[in-house]
Amino acid sequence: MDAVTEKYNAVVVARQALTPDLFIIKVKPDKPSADFISGQYVLLGLSSNLPRRAGSEPEFKESKADRMVLRAYSIASAGHEPGLLEFYISVVSNGSLTTRLVSLQPGDRLMVGDKIRGFFTLDTVPKEHTNVVLAATGTGLAPYVSMMRRHAVHPFPFRFVILHGAPKSWELGYLEELRMQSRYLPRVAYIPSITRTKEDPWWTGESGRITQWFQGNLLKERLEVELDPAKTSVFLCGNPAMIHEVQKALEPKGYTAYTTQVPGSLHTEEYW
Repeated sequence: MDAVTEKYNAVVVARQALTPDLFIIKVKPDKPSADFISGQYVLLGLSSNLPRRAGSEPEFKESKADRMVLRAYSIASAGHEPGLLEFYISVVSNGSLTTRLVSLQPGDRLMVGDKIRGFFTLDTVPKEHTNVVLAATGTGLAPYVSMMRRHAVHPFPFRFVILHGAPKSWELGYLEELRMQSRYLPRVAYIPSITRTKEDPWWTGESGRITQWFQGNLLKERLEVELDPAKTSVFLCGNPAMIHEVQKALEPKGYTAYTTQVPGSLHTEEYW
């Protein structure tokens, strides 16, 4: 064990591969984390001495030896279950950490940051709002999974619309869980959508980019949800291009970005 791995303070207890580049891991910290708010994130870390997955592209920024490679990840598990943290991760082919994380198996150790933080949370939604739209591409879904798991135990007072986009249906992580929740949890609509329909001809659900739901009156026509910043909060998580496109569509409607200094009705978290 080198000086870096001595800092490891958690163990992988389960791993689920959805595709070669998309996986879910459950991590048990040596000391349970404090309760956190669904939507928050924490740092994960591995030693740079650990080899990257064979066939990976050259690192975007080469890691120096004997360093802890750290990145922030949203937590998919619910905030009232701090003893086991769940993460939904996509491999970045030229990345430093995901090309190492992907090789972890149950029993392997890693580092989890000691602070869970972030303001991408539902406690920032004004009490007078009745609707919350949660839109994500890829693994940007993770904070919403946490929110819905919390909603199942301690219901929020909002009506939720979850929009999740991915290239193919097998890349729609948590598909069955969210379908079940949309049937049985109060006030939840779940709309998964794929873009590469020619590669997935058996898919019978929605197709196209999720940005279409913010153009025109599609949400109002299909789900009776009005994109009005006085009554509907919008959360965007995932590909920056999606986020920027939706921001442009919402600005004319009066949406402004949420900050701790100037609370707005548009909340963003970029995954790239």
